[in-house]
Amino acid sequence: MKGKGSFKQRVAVGIVCVLIFTYTVYHLVSLFGEDISTFAAGVTTETTVLNYSGYVFRDETVLTSPSAGLVDYYVEDGVKVAKDQELATVYKSGTVSERESMRRLDAQIAVLEQSTSETVKGTDMGELKQDVSESYDALIKMLAAGETGGLAYQTEKLLVGMNRIRSLSEGEAAPGNTTLTELKEARADRIAESGVGVTYTAERSGYFYSQTDGYEPYFTMAAAESLTGESFADLLRTLPSVPTGATAYGKISYDSEWMLVLPVKLEEQSYFKVGETYSGLFEENNQTEIPLTLEKIVEVPEDGTALLIFRADRLPEHFIFSRQQNVRLEVDSVSGIYVPKDVVQRQEGEKGVYILRGSVVYFRYIEILHEGSDYYLVRADREDSEERTYLKVNDLIILNGKNMFDGRVLD
Repeated sequence: MKGKGSFKQRVAVGIVCVLIFTYTVYHLVSLFGEDISTFAAGVTTETTVLNYSGYVFRDETVLTSPSAGLVDYYVEDGVKVAKDQELATVYKSGTVSERESMRRLDAQIAVLEQSTSETVKGTDMGELKQDVSESYDALIKMLAAGETGGLAYQTEKLLVGMNRIRSLSEGEAAPGNTTLTELKEARADRIAESGVGVTYTAERSGYFYSQTDGYEPYFTMAAAESLTGESFADLLRTLPSVPTGATAYGKISYDSEWMLVLPVKLEEQSYFKVGETYSGLFEENNQTEIPLTLEKIVEVPEDGTALLIFRADRLPEHFIFSRQQNVRLEVDSVSGIYVPKDVVQRQEGEKGVYILRGSVVYFRYIEILHEGSDYYLVRADREDSEERTYLKVNDLIILNGKNMFDGRVLD
């Protein structure tokens, strides 16, 4: 009986030894046979952007004429004109439809004038093709996003580029040269048929625009500066003004300043601070970016809104001063090292990641600045202490692997 028991004990010990050996080999293989992936820690910026619809306030003088006929403009929209400079001739004859037809005709002539064989002499064909490609891409993106404010400008750019390529390829034989001559002749015929006209000049220097909307007397700088919740509501209910016994042919603004009023949710005003300047992106207005300085915040508690009153002094080329504008405001940003959440571990109750330096694994603590859905942005310039070493830019963060610990050697 005694010998039989000893045999069983030896067998049991042997089995235990085999298990221990197997377990040890398994972990040795797991330690030194892993395919470890890493990536270099780099700084990423997370920006908070809010979208709003607001209203333009500006001091503008409406220009009128007793005649309501065809208008022959001598300056482009947005151009700064000098005192006594000729602005337009307004004729007695001509309907509203004929006025619009004249505008379209002028637009066609303007496109062709930029792309005649004379204009494109010495132009690089490669650059022209690149410009056309960029204009086409911009146009497609705007159409896909439903943006309409800059379509006319981008379409004109595309047409000009395509016409320039053809003019450069075909020279004087390009059809655009003949078409331009025909359009100018048709324009001259229309002017001749319009009877007697009166030419108007600028009383003082300013910025000229051919389009009016009837809200020029109401949406002024003074109105914006003294705006209240009640006065703003009254403005939105106001009907456009119509000149008595005259027809508007344009307007002029005597300085470059204007204001933008944005109604926002009451709780969103915490993103803004009076006196600060924010970058406003007008996506539907040729993707124009304009700095906007916050002058005042007017709370309207009964509506659960606040009125943000911004001041601007930029008049970008081709910017369309529609009364209502959509704008994207960059209100906050934070920069830090990008760290995926699934690689974050804990040591001594604090979060960190494992990095690889040479063939040695190290633990690096992190200080979280921003939390996304599946990532953190962590401080990149955190100073080390005697007890802790923090993640730095260009550290190789380990993305996978098991049994990680500080000081582990991988090869």
